[in-house]
Amino acid sequence: MQRVITAVVLVPLVLLAVFKAPIWLYALLVAMLAMLCTGEYLDIAAAHHLKPLRTLTYLAVLAVLGDYYLSVIIRGRHPLNVTGWQMLRDPFVQYELLLVLVSATPFILLAAAMRSDDLRQALPSAAVSYIAVPYIGITTGFLLFTRTLVPDGSLAICYLLVVVWSGDIFAYYIGRAVGRNKLAPRISPGKSWEGFAASIIGSMILGTLMLIYNRPISAKLFEWKVLSGQSILGGQETPAANPIWVAILVTVCVNLAAQLGDLVESMMKRGAELKDSGKLLPGHGGALDRVDALLFASPVLWYYCSFRLIHF
Repeated sequence: MQRVITAVVLVPLVLLAVFKAPIWLYALLVAMLAMLCTGEYLDIAAAHHLKPLRTLTYLAVLAVLGDYYLSVIIRGRHPLNVTGWQMLRDPFVQYELLLVLVSATPFILLAAAMRSDDLRQALPSAAVSYIAVPYIGITTGFLLFTRTLVPDGSLAICYLLVVVWSGDIFAYYIGRAVGRNKLAPRISPGKSWEGFAASIIGSMILGTLMLIYNRPISAKLFEWKVLSGQSILGGQETPAANPIWVAILVTVCVNLAAQLGDLVESMMKRGAELKDSGKLLPGHGGALDRVDALLFASPVLWYYCSFRLIHF
């Protein structure tokens, strides 16, 4: 019952933030989520008898998200005839800056780890701390990119949530009802191949319907003033149509990434002998327990959107 009550309260708040929050507030909420997930990830690492560099890990994840946010804000500003400004607006330059940041972080962590009392913990401490940067920082940053840089990005995030949440629901209930063959018994004994298949099929139906009916859905949401009809980069009110085979392919790929993300977090918890990553959400565990699937699925959706293979 706690699981259902928490979902009933949380889902409308999440959708309100996705569709109506201004960019700065949405970015702040994403950063807060990332900080919660980082804290829980570091607790899992500590339960593995590792000693992560907590402060530097938080700063590194925030720095990555800050880079994403500045990239969004700079692209949305009116262009100035200044060489430096024009260069900063170039997406390739922005990715290069992110690459420099991500590449420099492990060296900073390794240097900081030299202060460890037990030098046998120095390398593991730096390594486990660095993993938080791509695992949480970069992936949650794609939630910001998708919402702000994709035309009607709010609908794209809604699609992502529908695919992930529906897949989770189908896997949970079908797996409990008819699951007989264990999917990964060492990692997550409760998951079955039947639930795995149900997750793919259930989310594929809902996600594909959203993509092939993207035009009437976006038109209705635009009529209700839920969507603006464009991104901060501009756009058109009527999106292009999505071929059904592309809709199926994208939805299945997002679902598979989501299920992999769930298994990866289960692996980390199982190794640490933990049931949940935290106790923030009654009946659901911690923040990382709720977004572990999104962390793997968000890059998949972003790249399909950034290459204009799907439209919202």
